[in-house]
Amino acid sequence: MNNHLFTIEGERVSGNYVVYEWKNGYSQIICEIKGRHHGGLKEARQMIGKYLKKNGHLLNKVIKHQCIKPGRKINPTHEWTVDEYLIGVPLKKE
Repeated sequence: MNNHLFTIEGERVSGNYVVYEWKNGYSQIICEIKGRHHGGLKEARQMIGKYLKKNGHLLNKVIKHQCIKPGRKINPTHEWTVDEYLIGVPLKKE
């Protein structure tokens, strides 16, 4: 599916993060994390991995996500494998 991605909205100061799944322009919340001032973004990424794995995606499938921080002008988009989401960090490319 070409129009499939996730957004993670939140930031460390509040510790609150919301993960949205986007399919063909429509979104749904897949998880909310409250009060995680340290490790909240990693936990959000891991929740994406668990969600993808539960829904039958292969570990090597590449999915996009965007980290949206309030007040930031440019919010980066990343392409990770399901395996990387489960770990919560990108694997080093050789």
